[in-house]
Amino acid sequence: MSIRASSDKGAERTLETLRREDAFVIDGRTPFGIDSVTVDNRTIRVVQRQRLISDFGGLTEFVSGRSRRRVLVVAPLAGAYPVLFRDVVLGLLPHANVAITDWRDPYYIPSSCGEFGLAENISSVLEMIRAIGPDGHVVGICQGAVSALAATALLSTRDAAAAPRSLTLIAGPIDPLANPTRVGLASRTYPAEFQQNLMRTVPDKFPGRGRRIYPANAQFTMLMGYLARHWLFGEVFWKLYQDDGEDPVRFPFSSLLMRLMNLPAELVLDIVKQVFVERRLCTGRLTVRGQSVVPGAINRTGLMTIEAQNDDIAAPGQTYAAHALCCGIPDNLRRHLLLPGSAHFSLFHGNRWRSGVLPPLLQFLEETETRSALS
Repeated sequence: MSIRASSDKGAERTLETLRREDAFVIDGRTPFGIDSVTVDNRTIRVVQRQRLISDFGGLTEFVSGRSRRRVLVVAPLAGAYPVLFRDVVLGLLPHANVAITDWRDPYYIPSSCGEFGLAENISSVLEMIRAIGPDGHVVGICQGAVSALAATALLSTRDAAAAPRSLTLIAGPIDPLANPTRVGLASRTYPAEFQQNLMRTVPDKFPGRGRRIYPANAQFTMLMGYLARHWLFGEVFWKLYQDDGEDPVRFPFSSLLMRLMNLPAELVLDIVKQVFVERRLCTGRLTVRGQSVVPGAINRTGLMTIEAQNDDIAAPGQTYAAHALCCGIPDNLRRHLLLPGSAHFSLFHGNRWRSGVLPPLLQFLEETETRSALS
């Protein structure tokens, strides 16, 4: 008997309404709306430019001119558009020029561009790290932490001098079984046939016609299930009730969270199989285009891991596991932060991000720069 995903017309209508109301998607990307930052009561102009352009997502850079420090934010390609991490970009901008992986919705990518699985995702991140230069800093968030760690390891193996100065991993499933969550366990137990049946094909009227995708409406149904379990007085409840983001009028948390992009089917299936089921990264079996990913090869890059005490998506321990894998990093280049009383989304959005995560992150960047200058 074949297993098929149930249809949720209500969720599909809600998602289409969100898209239709303010034309959020432009050529498969979403605008960040950042043209200035305020520093010491002064307004500083910000210039946005494309540092790299590729079929599946470019490197969008924000330059304030205040600092020579360069930070790459590796956003996950896991449902939400990269604009979900707008608060991270705005928090870092007074202290650095910030680039972010600006992934595109595969609806807008012709099938002739080929597939985009985990190996392609990691390879793209590696090229973006090269683009910001060897003195840059990398911040990988959620599933983007897996790609950021793997890309840094590959770069350290191929060309150690090109490795970034620091690598910060925030709420990423480096080892999903270090402290299993309901979300992670569900990813491990979905039958392969069920996963395949969730996938759809881009219709003819879009540039990506014929491409296999994990559709946004299926993700929206799952997101609604997650929110229902955490609704009463949980983190998401309070963020929706009293939005503490940088710009809750133009970029409300509800919109950032609930506007979802379609995903390449091959990437989703790779992540389920290689990250959650087989745990290839943390067991030393991950390869990218025939080359083994060896986190132990990282030796000149500082490592900071950041987790939230009440995170039920990437629970404490899952990201911290990176320290054991990165055995070549000196102890004085390691840091770990456990944010008390917080859950997943507070690590990169709102007041807890600004007051509890950003200051120690900036301190870590400064420390790695100081140690690099002295060595």
